Amino acid sequence: MTEIKKNHSLQRIRLMKQAAVIRQSNGMSRHDALVTAHRIGKLIRQMHHGNVCFRYTKQDGTIRRATGTLIGYEHSFRRPYTPKPENTFVVYYDIDAKGWRTFHAENFLDIEVE
Repeated sequence: MTEIKKNHSLQRIRLMKQAAVIRQSNGMSRHDALVTAHRIGKLIRQMHHGNVCFRYTKQDGTIRRATGTLIGYEHSFRRPYTPKPENTFVVYYDIDAKGWRTFHAENFLDIEVE
């Protein structure tokens, strides 16, 4: 198996595991959980490269618009940001609040297009 196929296979496994955790934590349909897991992966990849505006639902039910990044994570925590599929939360540095924040993956709404 080539290295590219191996990486793609590992990414699919992570995606499926994360979708299963999302589905289990809130009863979402399999399809919706897969879509959410895929969109979370896209958000994390974009935040590794710069600032990203996105929205999620806070635990109190209000919608939170945030601008976040993962640049600087390794410097702050002395290790690379490698989310585990079993984690139900997403970590990001909030540009406006100037601090590290988290939100539950199943509460993710969308990435805002500038």
